Amino acid sequence: MRYLLRTILLASTLALLAACGPVKHPINPPSASIQQLDVLPDGRWKLQVRLENFSDQSVRYGAFKADLRVGGEAAGTIDTNADMDIPGENADILETTLTPGADAAKAFKAGVSRPDGAAYELKGTIEIPAAGKSYQFAYRSRLSPVPGVTNSYR
Repeated sequence: MRYLLRTILLASTLALLAACGPVKHPINPPSASIQQLDVLPDGRWKLQVRLENFSDQSVRYGAFKADLRVGGEAAGTIDTNADMDIPGENADILETTLTPGADAAKAFKAGVSRPDGAAYELKGTIEIPAAGKSYQFAYRSRLSPVPGVTNSYR
């Protein structure tokens, strides 16, 4: 009788555990910022955009679309496919180039000559195909010259 009771209890416990299945963690909204901006000889900007994964699991990123403003002026739109996996609680770099508008280029040049650097805003969406949606983000910061490296700003 004890053996039968113990077997039934063990089978019930295993059945309950199997029904639970794996714990599904939510995907936390990602963010993006400019890691580095290099002014190329032809006036275009080479951008290193830092994509931040705040989830505790690896996430695959898809479409990335954002408007960049520098010194209050519209610099342009970044529209690309990130097409990358980023491990949980990590970041990776997305590289792209942008031809800034004349007013933005002028505002950037004036801003980086100031001690506090040039103000910028990056605002847009980052698609996570596995979640079936795009997450909105907005990030504001400043860019200053990289010491000893001409035309590079962080």
